[in-house]
Amino acid sequence: MKSIAENQKTLFQHLKYIQELSVIMVMSESKENDNLEELLYSASYNALYGFLELIDGYATDAIKVDLIDKETGISMRTNVELHDMCADYLRSK
Repeated sequence: MKSIAENQKTLFQHLKYIQELSVIMVMSESKENDNLEELLYSASYNALYGFLELIDGYATDAIKVDLIDKETGISMRTNVELHDMCADYLRSK
């Protein structure tokens, strides 16, 4: 594996945590007859929500990141909480 900086390692460890938590949440809430497509939407929604919480600064104090528009240099977080907007745009079960 490629050598990475400590802050990058921390980021990927937290992303792994988000992914695992998303899968566990969907598995614990699913029923035998649930539609696979809906389960996948739910798992991906949970993971994306967790990622946006990370960007918004709610997930951990160990990671401080932002999402910057390359053309304008302006933060995508300006005047919004990205994770709060998930329900308006992303589909979940």
